[in-house]
Amino acid sequence: MSVVPTPDAPGRGAPRRDTPEREVDVALRGGSTLHVRPVRESDGAAMAAFFAALSPESIGSRFFGVPNVEWVTKWAVDVDRDDRYALLATSGPEHVVVAHGAYVRGGSDHAEVAFVVADAWQGQGIATIMLGQLAAAACEDHISVFCAEVLPHNHRMIDVFRNSGFPIELRSAGGSIEIRFPTSLPETSASTSPGSITAVTVSGRV
Repeated sequence: MSVVPTPDAPGRGAPRRDTPEREVDVALRGGSTLHVRPVRESDGAAMAAFFAALSPESIGSRFFGVPNVEWVTKWAVDVDRDDRYALLATSGPEHVVVAHGAYVRGGSDHAEVAFVVADAWQGQGIATIMLGQLAAAACEDHISVFCAEVLPHNHRMIDVFRNSGFPIELRSAGGSIEIRFPTSLPETSASTSPGSITAVTVSGRV
């Protein structure tokens, strides 16, 4: 996926204070439990280890190539909770990072969203859960539309969006697929929204 690191622009407002509901334990399809929380500046070492452990296919699908790990790590933890917001998922007592999801505002009402999940944890619904939480945070920041750019062969990530419950629009854009969808749904569709899926799978801290 895209959301490729670029030179930073100043934030548009004061950093958002992370509320307790942004930090949750989630139960996955296979029965495992992960902890999902906002990224912190102190996560640099853990994020570097996460990126370094990804297979060439996974990191290439996320960044459309093989990026410099040090550069990407600095970008991944550089969040302002307003224009740039990110979540990570950790596993076990050592809190090993197994997934990262983020959005970067591209205009007053839209942002680009992207995810990457550790190879051993793919296909268990982590990206779907994180998408629901990122969409909720985006709504608070008055972001009404998410955009995503996905390589055509990244069928698993395309299916995440197709099965998310959001009404997505897809179009071919050269060597990639552009996906666009709202960050919220009408109340009549709430039962199929990622926010509803997340609420069902959350256990422990809410």
